[in-house]
Amino acid sequence: AQTEEQQGQLPALEESLRSAQAKANEQRASVGQVQQQIQVLAADQRNIEEQSRSLTLRIERLAADRNALNAPDEARLAGLTAQFSAAQEAQAEAEARLQELTDTVPQLDDERRSLQQSVNTESAKRADLSARMEALKALQEKVRTDGKLKPWLAKHGLDNLQGLWSRIHIEQGWENALEAALRERLGALEVSRLDMVRGFAGTDGRDAPPAKLSFYSAPQAAAGERGAPVAGLQPLADLLRLNDAGLSALLGDWLDGCHTAASLEDALAARDRLTGGDTIYVKSGHAVTRYSVSFYAQDSEQAGLLARAQEIENLDKQLKAQVLISEEARSAL
Repeated sequence: AQTEEQQGQLPALEESLRSAQAKANEQRASVGQVQQQIQVLAADQRNIEEQSRSLTLRIERLAADRNALNAPDEARLAGLTAQFSAAQEAQAEAEARLQELTDTVPQLDDERRSLQQSVNTESAKRADLSARMEALKALQEKVRTDGKLKPWLAKHGLDNLQGLWSRIHIEQGWENALEAALRERLGALEVSRLDMVRGFAGTDGRDAPPAKLSFYSAPQAAAGERGAPVAGLQPLADLLRLNDAGLSALLGDWLDGCHTAASLEDALAARDRLTGGDTIYVKSGHAVTRYSVSFYAQDSEQAGLLARAQEIENLDKQLKAQVLISEEARSAL
């Protein structure tokens, strides 16, 4: 009966055993988890202790650095602060000025282009004047002496003498009239005594100049009395611009009886007032006497010498003025 009772209790005991074993397993698992947590906490503790030591060392270093620092220089700090403020103000002014200049760039660029155009224009004028003057000089040098006369003048040592035209100035526009009145005498050569030219003809006349040639000797005294003036007509000699009394006397003699009129119609209308030997010239060189009209034409290479000479002088003056204008325009860039 006892055995049966014990056998009846056996299932309950086995169940209790299994329950106890399960609880034991759970407790062992809990113990493992607790041990893991203890290990994690231990590691955290070690990290915290290491950080604490590092912070302590850092605090000590910072304290040492602080103790090593000198007290700040208040005066120097104030000076640097003032300099910084001044630099900020200067920067602001510079930026404002930069903006102002930036705004004026388009206008200045337009002005520069305008000035450059002015420089180009004035330089072109200068080059044109120079080219014209050089061309006239070359032509003047080429035709200043008749080709036939050059060897003869060189033979007699007269090739360095300057013609009368090179010493004469007349009011602009009247060059042709003076050439018409003087003809070959416009290229006359000056000698100290007219008796000297007697020998140029030679004993048999074979050594005479091969083309028209005049010589003159300027008088020492002032010009003598001229012929009576013609009412309403200006003497041609009055249009001359001379600084030599001898030349004035010479040309006053050669041009005695030569008058001027503004136009051919005026000259024709005044011919009844002329006396014998009087001639009226107009700017074109045409001549009117009491009983004739002569039309002027440049019929030789030497024609126009006086006009070209005066034009060269005028161009030279214009060129000098143009050089100054060009330089001023260039300096304005």
